[in-house]
Amino acid sequence: MAGELTQSVLKRIIRQVGLECSAQGQSLSETLVAFMVKAVVLDPRNDFNMDRSLSENDIQDLIQLCVTRLLDTTNPSLSTIKMQVYFDMNYTNRGNFKYVFIEVDAEFII
Repeated sequence: MAGELTQSVLKRIIRQVGLECSAQGQSLSETLVAFMVKAVVLDPRNDFNMDRSLSENDIQDLIQLCVTRLLDTTNPSLSTIKMQVYFDMNYTNRGNFKYVFIEVDAEFII
Protein backbone atom coordinates (compact mmCIF):
# COMPACT_ATOMS: atom_id res chain seq x y z
CA MET A 1 0.00 0.00 0.00
CA ALA A 2 2.62 2.51 1.05
CA GLY A 3 6.12 2.50 2.40
CA GLU A 4 5.21 4.22 5.66
CA LEU A 5 2.22 1.99 6.40
CA THR A 6 3.96 -1.07 7.83
CA GLN A 7 2.43 -4.52 7.97
CA SER A 8 1.99 -4.38 11.76
CA VAL A 9 0.25 -0.99 11.60
CA LEU A 10 -1.92 -2.15 8.73
CA LYS A 11 -2.95 -5.32 10.60
CA ARG A 12 -3.75 -3.24 13.67
CA ILE A 13 -5.92 -0.87 11.63
CA ILE A 14 -7.77 -3.73 9.91
CA ARG A 15 -8.33 -5.52 13.22
CA GLN A 16 -9.60 -2.36 14.93
CA VAL A 17 -11.96 -1.48 12.07
CA GLY A 18 -13.34 -5.03 12.13
CA LEU A 19 -13.85 -4.92 15.90
CA GLU A 20 -15.62 -1.58 15.78
CA CYS A 21 -17.90 -2.75 12.98
CA SER A 22 -18.66 -5.95 14.93
CA ALA A 23 -19.55 -3.86 17.97
CA GLN A 24 -22.10 -2.07 15.75
CA GLY A 25 -23.62 -5.37 14.59
CA GLN A 26 -21.82 -5.71 11.23
CA SER A 27 -19.57 -8.73 10.88
CA LEU A 28 -17.32 -8.07 7.89
CA SER A 29 -14.60 -10.09 6.22
CA GLU A 30 -11.01 -9.08 6.77
CA THR A 31 -10.65 -8.80 2.99
CA LEU A 32 -13.46 -6.27 2.73
CA VAL A 33 -12.03 -4.24 5.61
CA ALA A 34 -8.54 -4.28 4.06
CA PHE A 35 -9.96 -3.19 0.70
CA MET A 36 -11.78 -0.29 2.38
CA VAL A 37 -8.65 0.78 4.26
CA LYS A 38 -6.73 0.87 0.98
CA ALA A 39 -9.52 2.81 -0.75
CA VAL A 40 -9.68 5.39 2.03
CA VAL A 41 -5.90 5.85 2.14
CA LEU A 42 -5.64 6.26 -1.63
CA ASP A 43 -8.52 8.74 -1.87
CA PRO A 44 -6.86 12.18 -2.09
CA ARG A 45 -9.91 13.83 -0.48
CA ASN A 46 -8.93 12.18 2.82
CA ASP A 47 -5.52 13.90 2.93
CA PHE A 48 -3.44 10.93 4.02
CA ASN A 49 0.09 11.86 3.03
CA MET A 50 1.87 8.58 2.50
CA ASP A 51 5.27 10.29 2.16
CA ARG A 52 5.42 10.54 5.95
CA SER A 53 4.63 8.26 8.86
CA LEU A 54 1.07 8.22 10.08
CA SER A 55 0.62 9.74 13.52
CA GLU A 56 -1.62 8.10 16.10
CA ASN A 57 -4.28 10.72 15.26
CA ASP A 58 -3.99 9.85 11.55
CA ILE A 59 -4.48 6.18 12.39
CA GLN A 60 -7.55 6.93 14.52
CA ASP A 61 -8.97 9.14 11.75
CA LEU A 62 -8.37 6.36 9.22
CA ILE A 63 -10.09 3.81 11.44
CA GLN A 64 -13.07 6.09 12.00
CA LEU A 65 -13.43 6.89 8.28
CA CYS A 66 -13.35 3.20 7.40
CA VAL A 67 -15.88 2.27 10.09
CA THR A 68 -18.21 5.04 8.98
CA ARG A 69 -18.04 3.98 5.33
CA LEU A 70 -18.44 0.29 6.08
CA LEU A 71 -21.50 0.90 8.26
CA ASP A 72 -23.19 3.18 5.71
CA THR A 73 -25.20 0.50 3.94
CA THR A 74 -27.14 3.09 1.92
CA ASN A 75 -24.02 4.25 0.07
CA PRO A 76 -23.78 2.71 -3.44
CA SER A 77 -19.98 2.87 -3.31
CA LEU A 78 -20.00 0.27 -0.52
CA SER A 79 -21.91 -2.08 -2.81
CA THR A 80 -19.35 -1.42 -5.54
CA ILE A 81 -16.48 -2.22 -3.20
CA LYS A 82 -18.23 -5.41 -2.07
CA MET A 83 -18.55 -6.45 -5.72
CA GLN A 84 -14.87 -5.70 -6.33
CA VAL A 85 -13.87 -7.82 -3.34
CA TYR A 86 -16.16 -10.64 -4.47
CA PHE A 87 -14.68 -10.52 -7.96
CA ASP A 88 -11.14 -10.41 -6.61
CA MET A 89 -11.76 -13.37 -4.30
CA ASN A 90 -13.53 -15.52 -6.88
CA TYR A 91 -11.83 -14.73 -10.18
CA THR A 92 -8.16 -14.46 -9.31
CA ASN A 93 -6.96 -17.08 -11.79
CA ARG A 94 -5.68 -14.78 -14.53
CA GLY A 95 -5.17 -17.62 -17.01
CA ASN A 96 -8.90 -18.28 -17.12
CA PHE A 97 -9.56 -14.55 -17.04
CA LYS A 98 -7.57 -14.01 -20.25
CA TYR A 99 -9.34 -16.92 -21.88
CA VAL A 100 -12.75 -15.37 -21.17
CA PHE A 101 -11.72 -12.07 -22.78
CA ILE A 102 -10.23 -13.79 -25.83
CA GLU A 103 -13.46 -15.75 -26.25
CA VAL A 104 -15.58 -12.60 -25.92
CA ASP A 105 -13.40 -10.67 -28.38
CA ALA A 106 -13.72 -13.52 -30.89
CA GLU A 107 -17.51 -13.39 -30.67
CA PHE A 108 -17.60 -9.67 -31.40
CA ILE A 109 -15.20 -9.83 -34.34
CA ILE A 110 -17.62 -11.95 -36.37
